Amino acid sequence: MIESEDIEQARIRQTVLAIPTSIDVGDFAAAERLFADRVEVDYSSLWGGTAQTMPRADLIGAWRALVPGFDATWHELGPIDLVLDGARATARCAVDARHWLGTDMWRLRGLYVFDLVRAEGWRVALMHFVLEQEAGDRGLVDQARERVARTGSMTAAGAERSA
Repeated sequence: MIESEDIEQARIRQTVLAIPTSIDVGDFAAAERLFADRVEVDYSSLWGGTAQTMPRADLIGAWRALVPGFDATWHELGPIDLVLDGARATARCAVDARHWLGTDMWRLRGLYVFDLVRAEGWRVALMHFVLEQEAGDRGLVDQARERVARTGSMTAAGAERSA
């Protein structure tokens, strides 16, 4: 017999895995559904500053203004360790994130920590990235944003990924 906790752990892992996959293929609507109405986002180990709490639409909007500007992205997650506590859970996993413009690549390796709440399925209420290694050209981020801003939407490569 399958325990209900095993099923919940599978659902939590599915949620965590679906976020980078949705973003990498340009399905921002699918990614948005995986977050709580308000989400705390902490990329301070990468960009400095402090964590920010924002509506999920703002987070997705920031990704829409950036990710399609790359020719390709790939976020590979390692095994997901999790702690389930009733209607709350914490999931941790390694991430290897690659971002390409032409033959240039910006690559990050680190740890993701997600706090999730049960609300019409599992939704991410906190996403914290801890940078461990960085390689390549961080300037590709500005170039990707500029590409999206110039076109007013997705680049040709981004449009192909979301089709």
